[in-house]
Amino acid sequence: MNKRPLCTALGAVVFLILLFRGYLEQERPEIYRGERKTVQCQIEEISGQEEAPVLTVCDVVEGDTELCRRMRILASAGKGNLTGLKIGNILTVTGEIHSFSHPGNPGQFDEYQYYRDQGISYLFFAETVTIRDSASKKLEQWLRDVRTVLCQRIMSCLPPEEGGVAAAMLLGEKGALSREIQSLYQENGISHILAISGLHISLIGAGIFFFLRSFIMPMRPAALVTGTLLVLYGQLTGFSISAQRAVWMMLCFLMAKFFGRRYDIYCALALSALIQLLIHPTVLFQAGFLLSYGTVLGIALFVRQFQQTDRRYPEICGVFLGSLGIQIVTAPILLYYYFELNPYSVFVNFLVLPLVSILLVMSAAGCLMTGFHQGAGRFLFGAVHFILLFYHRMGALARELPLACYITGRPEGWQILLYYLLLILWIVLHNRVKGKNGKTGHKLIRAGALPAAVLLLLFQIPEKKQLQITNLDVGQGDCTCIRLSGKTVLIDGGSSDVVEVGKYRISKYLKYYGIRRLDYIFITHSDSDHTSGIAEIIQDHNKMGFDIGALVLPDVKKRDENYKALEQLCHNCGITVKKMKKGDRIRVGGMDIRCIHPRRDYNWRTENDYSLVLSVRYGKFHGLFVGDLESAGEQEILWDIRDADYLKAGHHGSAGSSGEEFLAALRPEIAVISAGEDNRYGHPAPAALERLRKAGADIYSTIDSGAVTVDTDGAGIRVSTYK
Repeated sequence: MNKRPLCTALGAVVFLILLFRGYLEQERPEIYRGERKTVQCQIEEISGQEEAPVLTVCDVVEGDTELCRRMRILASAGKGNLTGLKIGNILTVTGEIHSFSHPGNPGQFDEYQYYRDQGISYLFFAETVTIRDSASKKLEQWLRDVRTVLCQRIMSCLPPEEGGVAAAMLLGEKGALSREIQSLYQENGISHILAISGLHISLIGAGIFFFLRSFIMPMRPAALVTGTLLVLYGQLTGFSISAQRAVWMMLCFLMAKFFGRRYDIYCALALSALIQLLIHPTVLFQAGFLLSYGTVLGIALFVRQFQQTDRRYPEICGVFLGSLGIQIVTAPILLYYYFELNPYSVFVNFLVLPLVSILLVMSAAGCLMTGFHQGAGRFLFGAVHFILLFYHRMGALARELPLACYITGRPEGWQILLYYLLLILWIVLHNRVKGKNGKTGHKLIRAGALPAAVLLLLFQIPEKKQLQITNLDVGQGDCTCIRLSGKTVLIDGGSSDVVEVGKYRISKYLKYYGIRRLDYIFITHSDSDHTSGIAEIIQDHNKMGFDIGALVLPDVKKRDENYKALEQLCHNCGITVKKMKKGDRIRVGGMDIRCIHPRRDYNWRTENDYSLVLSVRYGKFHGLFVGDLESAGEQEILWDIRDADYLKAGHHGSAGSSGEEFLAALRPEIAVISAGEDNRYGHPAPAALERLRKAGADIYSTIDSGAVTVDTDGAGIRVSTYK
């Protein structure tokens, strides 16, 4: 470290950020939930497609009061018009302001923290926009116009899927990327090629530098011109975290050439990280930051280590070692933020990386050539099309392989720390053990260090032998996860106001805890706010990495269309369907699940009436799950219920549920209500809340508490909330 003071300085800064993290995150902006405001601001950045741009604005004031430093503005549906604006324009904007959401469940994406790390405080939906000062920032706007023209050229020469990928790789424009393609690249561990990274910057920078130096000007002027062009390219592409890192590192390389000094990749990496952390300290906790630096560190450590200590490795192995090094160094980061890995990603990257250079060169050449001759540009983009088609076909094939999505759960902090200590030990011993001169003990330790690190990272701490019930925050809907002795049961899983709730909330929670198998999924009734997420999981359970034991439905003679559609979906996906009626029992993991409603001949009027009512017992603990049961159904089960420790309140706490007679018979100690914030139904109803209070229940709501978890050993009960 004495030879690399920048690395020492970076370590000190990281330590200070970790030490004062609470202080850095202490200040929280005021919370807004759709209030109407009129604000003045200046456009700092314009991103997205030309027909639907997204503005990042700065110096936001309301009247004479500063509202925030930075904010994002989108057009309100059918009202706001954000086209024709330029970077630097000063605006007066009227619309609705919203705070970014905090996660309600373990594993859920933290929208608030993500934007906070970028210095962005609010999301504003513009209804009217007036330009107060039309002066623009000439350079930034010119770069924006160039980016728009180049994107249009790419999209006109390639099919939408391939065009979206090419625009993201070359220009950092991800607005045209489909969710399916983004998922495909992420699942195969190659999403890094969609970001402007070191590969892009080094290829462009090295190409420009050596061309200028060889044919136009001396070395020092060539370094200055190349550095200037790289900064402009970074600005053109939006200067993402990875682009900033790559530009700073390339500038270090050019400075070394300019001053005749030796370029050190570790010092360049440290300087780049220091600059970003001094500007935005909390970016240290972003996955993108850690993965960007971890990727370069992995390549540097493994490829360079092997090349320096052993000349037996041919050049082709450099690509594989680079891919392997990336996976080894970034594995804890990936598992900490995404809770799963693809064991084939090393080989996928091995096939993908050699073609990226060709892809970038042909895309850039195609963009330039299209401006002179449309046919010639399309010819060059033909190679881009076939390379990307190969990527997509290979990715689709790879994710169909067995264990392509291996769920690990989030590793504990001590596991990550020990992993990196073992990795450092392996690197140190690798440098010492060379051929026959290495000590036998060192060789043995080195041989075991890396496998031990991997096994340690994948090790899952055994669950305590106690029942855990978690009511997930799924917005206006229902989902309960019950875990006991390695067994997992879901009761419902859907939402009427959260898009793709199965993918972004339910599955994320399951993966966070390393849950790979769902032994039973109970569906109380067929309404979409109880089934939409489950349908997603069933349809893509192999891609998501889940094994499903059986889906359990109410056993009723009369079945609605949604009920039949769910049955058909299970049949198509090879999922076993079981039926439960009053009196049926299932025993799983030491808990007893008994159905007390409906009877098979029950003549229901609405889907809510036939809700599957489940009594769950474990030791002395008794919990009752009633779906969307309302007063008519509650009367049906009055004689079958006894004192309960826990009640999943019926129908999201509606006025027609949790009647006095029902609660008097049940006398729950804890009642949990699952509902969405500001929902249009007014759930939970004040009348239902009052009846629950009178019955002596402690009331918890996912609106206020996020995920609500009840732990019991069969005797005592402990309640914890996520928010």
